[in-house]
Amino acid sequence: MTMEEIKSDLLDRGEIQRIWESKMEVEKSRGLEVDSAYLASIRDLEQERIVQENARAELLRQKAALDCQKQLLSSLKEEVDEMSNKLAREKFKHVDEQCDLSGTIHELQVKHEALLDKKSMLEAKIEALRKLRSWVEDEARRSQARAKVLEEVERRWKWEEQ
Repeated sequence: MTMEEIKSDLLDRGEIQRIWESKMEVEKSRGLEVDSAYLASIRDLEQERIVQENARAELLRQKAALDCQKQLLSSLKEEVDEMSNKLAREKFKHVDEQCDLSGTIHELQVKHEALLDKKSMLEAKIEALRKLRSWVEDEARRSQARAKVLEEVERRWKWEEQ
């Protein structure tokens, strides 16, 4: 049998046609599987795209929140710096006022001590003047008493001379 005869025999029995149809069915089935896998991949890619877009949107929201927090933190830092500077100025002013107040207190204490010394001296002088007055009054009474005695003596003496 020659090649032509075998070919003709196979064609007559329809085996070549069946083989080609079988192969076509396999390829068709494979094509359907590929199409199905392709469509599943497209769906998966679409879902992944949605997931990625959602993740990107969430990241953008987080970035916006972080930017807002960063701005707030910066504002708070500026406010704290201003408060620190103000506190430092107030502390310096307070220390300066304390120094002035200490000086004033010292001066007032010196003046107070001087006034107390003067008061003591004045009280001593007042006491001395009281004692002097009392002595002068006592002496005046004695002098008056002596003067009365002398007047009485003079009167008697004049009386006796008459």
